Amino acid sequence: MKLDTILFDLDGTLIDSNQLIIDSFKYVFDHELPHIKLTNEEYRSFIGPTLWASFSKYEKDKDKVEELVLSYRKHNLAHHDNVLAFDGALSLLKELKQRGYKIGVVSSKMRYLVLRGLKITSLMPYVDVVVGMDEVKNHKPHPESLLLAMQKLKAKQAMYVGDHPNDIQAGKRAGIYTCAVSYSWHETIMNEKPDIVIDNLLQLLEEI
Repeated sequence: MKLDTILFDLDGTLIDSNQLIIDSFKYVFDHELPHIKLTNEEYRSFIGPTLWASFSKYEKDKDKVEELVLSYRKHNLAHHDNVLAFDGALSLLKELKQRGYKIGVVSSKMRYLVLRGLKITSLMPYVDVVVGMDEVKNHKPHPESLLLAMQKLKAKQAMYVGDHPNDIQAGKRAGIYTCAVSYSWHETIMNEKPDIVIDNLLQLLEEI
């Protein structure tokens, strides 16, 4: 692979925030939609899509969905700074920079939260470009966010590393290499046939 750019998803890929996401959704459903009882599998399905996409499955009123999103963000933000980077994340980004790769983070979260997560986990100094969900009209699995990151980085050949089926689909639609992390909470990610699969982040250095 003659890569010059590596793009990463954030939650569940670089940052171990899956439990925080689920806890935040549970808080909202317990307090705002107590009549709806969800299974653990249904809660896990919220990891990856945008908040609007997730809440719109259970609430059709747009104003109410906006209230649910705000409630989620309030709870999530109150506990957000306790998240940690996955083992090897910092060492990986440092090594990629030393090797001359351009690095981007493309997430379904709002840009300000992506920046906050990268800052508290000390990853920000090694990231060249961030694309949040509020910067595009179409969200993964649509490739728009990846294509925007590549445009900003003037990427010639890129790879997207993610933990959700939408990540792999978006990468393929953008015409770039894809990498799935095996520690994903989404078993169906392997059905998307990523180009490579890694068991830990540092393994990426052996594959590119």
